Amino acid sequence: MRQVLGGIDRILARVGKRFVSSDACGETITVEACSMVRAARCPGCHRWSHRLHGRYVRRLEERPMLEQRVILAIEVRRFKCTNANCPRRTFSENIHALAGRYQRRTRSQARALRALGHALGGEAAARLADALGLRTSADTVLRELRRASGRKRKPRPRVVGIDDWAIARGHQYGTIIVDLERREPIEVFAGRDAIAVAAWMRAHPSIEIVARDRAGAYSEAVDLALPAAKQVSDRWHLLSNLRDNVERLLYRLGPQLRQAAQQVNVSRATLGRQGGGLSRFNSLRSWERLSDQRRATRLALYKQVMALRAQGGTLKGIARELSISDVTVQKFVHAGAFPERAPKARGPTPLDPYRDYIEERILQGCRFPELIWQELKQRGYKGSPATVQSCVARLLFPLGKTPHVQKPVQTMPIPSARRVFGWLVGWRKLAVEEPQSADHERFVQALCKIEPVVGEVRSLAREFLGLMHRRSLRHLDRWLKRLSCCDAVEMRRFAQSLRADLPAVRAAFRLPWSNGQTEGHVNRLKLLKRQMYGRANIDLLRLRVLKPN
Repeated sequence: MRQVLGGIDRILARVGKRFVSSDACGETITVEACSMVRAARCPGCHRWSHRLHGRYVRRLEERPMLEQRVILAIEVRRFKCTNANCPRRTFSENIHALAGRYQRRTRSQARALRALGHALGGEAAARLADALGLRTSADTVLRELRRASGRKRKPRPRVVGIDDWAIARGHQYGTIIVDLERREPIEVFAGRDAIAVAAWMRAHPSIEIVARDRAGAYSEAVDLALPAAKQVSDRWHLLSNLRDNVERLLYRLGPQLRQAAQQVNVSRATLGRQGGGLSRFNSLRSWERLSDQRRATRLALYKQVMALRAQGGTLKGIARELSISDVTVQKFVHAGAFPERAPKARGPTPLDPYRDYIEERILQGCRFPELIWQELKQRGYKGSPATVQSCVARLLFPLGKTPHVQKPVQTMPIPSARRVFGWLVGWRKLAVEEPQSADHERFVQALCKIEPVVGEVRSLAREFLGLMHRRSLRHLDRWLKRLSCCDAVEMRRFAQSLRADLPAVRAAFRLPWSNGQTEGHVNRLKLLKRQMYGRANIDLLRLRVLKPN
């Protein structure tokens, strides 16, 4: 209690008040304070007055202390203005450092509510505030948030980034503007047309540099409002446009992709027998396949034990190295051969009367369980084909004998255009993440041989990546000339789009600014929008995106 009152006394001293008494009732502490001032300055004429007119009590709620709700009952004096020419007859002493006009909570509690509202929104902030001892509602939190936004100073940015975001995808869009030097958003509003953006730009003539994507509306808005400002095209979008045009070319070359894939041989170990033989693994039931897998694991362990024993290892040393029991090692070493597990005794099955016929058909060379099942049906068998298939598999591949493993030559599956782009250019940021392999390189070589224009596009794309990485502006014009003469119409269109926005493209090579910060704040905006279930209006979303006052 003494700590609480000591903290409150320091708060009251800032506005000329003195602690008088306190009353603790349950979880609430009511603190009474009186005024220590004998005179006050009139806010109208700024003349000091000592003439007391009256007094009243303001009840303010302070932030909780030691899990106790704190109510400040503060005496406020009213004075008479002694200036006959002043329009004010009476005025109250100033306690604005503690609370604003007509407020029922102190400024420190209001700041806490605004911080909660900015981070969490209305309902979530109200729930957390209740857990922290701040009794409030969601409407009050949002009201405090809006009240603070009205006192925010107008920004004077020099370098900004601008991008759009979806209010309702495909129907309505908004615009976000970020101060790239201060690294914080400064405006969010609905609409992305050139007129709305130009109106905002005119109200901020301090802007000198604008980083943007390659959308025409923002370029037009800057030209209208701030023709002297430098525009910087976003480097990531330049590379993304390159990828899009190369992919359009690859989509058009679908038959050539198929032909190149057919020329690439991929070695893959497959399980099977030549001539349409039956695979044991695919023909057995799940419990039989599990039994085979366990046997393979035991066989591999047996081979390890025998190899270590042949190298002179002791029984205990082998058991310690392989993390198995001594009994298992002894059993393997003294067995003389791999100790097979005794098969489980099987009861009679509906297939037993036909087993001799199945063995006879297998000896005759029949390897098709479906055909054998059809023949057994004619002989009166009423079981399922899966039972016949399992029996044939056991007879064809007795325990311990595996089918012949071969590595047939298979052709590569036809890759997607985006995957081929990654193989052509080697750009892992916008392509599918996967390690480059010899098969991929053989595919690229085959594709370039079938369609020479792909090789030309590959060279141009890699050169552009190098220019962008090195920020080599002096070679850009020569590269653009080569791009304009490319046989691929998609690349010529890309060259036309670059020439139409050439000053901004040059600025992307010359200046350090880009739109990466803006894209990051767009992601943050989307998170806040979804956090409020998409029900917040644009004003509340703006309050939560912008930095609080």
